[in-house]
Amino acid sequence: MAYKEKVIKSKDRDTEVCGVTTGHPVRVIHNRFTRHYLQCERNGMSKEELEQLGKGRYPAAAVQGDVEEGSVMAGQICGLVNKIEPAADIVADILKSARQVKQQIGGIIC
Repeated sequence: MAYKEKVIKSKDRDTEVCGVTTGHPVRVIHNRFTRHYLQCERNGMSKEELEQLGKGRYPAAAVQGDVEEGSVMAGQICGLVNKIEPAADIVADILKSARQVKQQIGGIIC
């Protein structure tokens, strides 16, 4: 739940790309770990050392809820996320919206 709450509280400018030098770039939400990792990356830490530093950080955030020392992966779109919903509700809303659009444009298409 802490991971989801961190995403909801984040804005589009709260993310950064890490891991570029390892060849495995990911977008993450800023936190203590991210700041430390980026500093190590900028200072030329080796690929092997960076991979070791990042090892287990995603489960720490996603499973254990450590959103400060874990890796909270999220895209810039997190700035538009404002509530926690079941996936089924999201899909149902998308389908409802698609049906409405289809009805609206139905008379336009020949």
